[in-house]
Amino acid sequence: MIKDNPDDVYAIFSDFEPVGWNPDDGDDDCGLIYSLRRDHGVNGTYRLHNPNDEINDNRPSLDKIVLEYRICHISYPLFTTGDMLRSGYMFEPGAEGNLIGNIAERISRRITKYWLKHYSQHGKTGGIFDRRFNPKDRDDFVIAHSGEYILKIMKYPNCIILKKTGRGKFGYESIKERDGLFDYRYFLQRQILVLESKVEKVAINVDDLLKNLFKPLRELFPHARFTYLLFTDKNSIYQRKNFSRRRQIKYFPMRIYRHLYNEGISMLFFSFNESRDDFERMKDHLITQYRVLHKMGVALHGKTVITDKELIVFDGGETPHLKLVKDNSTGLWREVKLTHKKNRK
Repeated sequence: MIKDNPDDVYAIFSDFEPVGWNPDDGDDDCGLIYSLRRDHGVNGTYRLHNPNDEINDNRPSLDKIVLEYRICHISYPLFTTGDMLRSGYMFEPGAEGNLIGNIAERISRRITKYWLKHYSQHGKTGGIFDRRFNPKDRDDFVIAHSGEYILKIMKYPNCIILKKTGRGKFGYESIKERDGLFDYRYFLQRQILVLESKVEKVAINVDDLLKNLFKPLRELFPHARFTYLLFTDKNSIYQRKNFSRRRQIKYFPMRIYRHLYNEGISMLFFSFNESRDDFERMKDHLITQYRVLHKMGVALHGKTVITDKELIVFDGGETPHLKLVKDNSTGLWREVKLTHKKNRK
C-alpha cells in the first residue's frame, strides 16, 4: 500500500490515485485512459432511529440518536436531537439541498477518519490542534494564523479561511469554507487532507481552490504536503460504459486532478456507499424527526401494520411512531405507551 520512499509527495496515497493505461494493450498514448484502482474500502451502513429506540435508553434528551452510522460494528451518532435543535436552518422541504449536503459531509468525514486511522501502522492522525484546543469550547477556535491568513473553526468541524483585507470584522474577510481538514503524519512527512463532499454535481473552480485554499494553507503550514479529497457519488467520477472492467475517470474530474498535480497537490476520489435514494430516505427521516421534536404535523414514510386489535405506524425507527389498541367492548381505539425492540444487534 505504501511506497518505500516516505519523502515522495505522491508516495503515501499513490495506490488510490488515478493511473493511466491502455485497455487495448497498445503501447501508444492514443488509447490511454485513466482509472482508479481502489476506493476507500470502508463498508459503512446507516440506521434510522427515533428517540424511543433502544439505542437511546439512558441517553440525555439532547444526545438521542436519530441517524446512526456503523462501520465494522462500531456505532457513530451521525445526527442527534441536539443537532436538530442547534441547526442553523429548519429541517423542512425547502432546505432539502442543505440537509442532504450536511448528511454527505458527516458521512464523508466519518469514513475518512476511519480510513486514515487504519491506513498504515506507520501513520497517525491528529496534531492540527495545539494544546490550547478545548473540545468543549471549539467553535471559533483559531487553528493557525500568519500575517495575511487565519484558519479557524467556524462551527465544528467545518473550517474557514480568513484573509486580511482591512474590511470586515477585525479587518479580515472569509475567502473559503471547508467540510474538514485531516492532519496525517507518516514518518517525517506531514500530509494535510482537505475534504470536499459533493452529491451528484461536481462543480469545482480549480483556480479558486489554488488561490483561496491551497495558497493560504501553504503559508499557514509551510512544511506540510497537501491532498485534495473529493468525496462524491460514483456517477460523478466514473464513465458508465464498462465501469466494472475499466473504472475510467470522467474528463472533468481528471482535469481537476491534472491541474492540482501540476501544482504539487495530490488528489483522491472517494465514492459514497449510499445511493441517491438512500440520501433521500435519510433526509426524509430527519425532516420527520425534526417535526416530531417541534410538535408539528408529519408525513410518515415507514410501514403501517393493521390487525383486528392493533394499528401500528412506524417512522423509520425501530420503535413505532404511534400504536393504537382497539377496545373490544366499545370499539374505540386508544393510544398505548411505545416500547422498543430488545436485544439490538
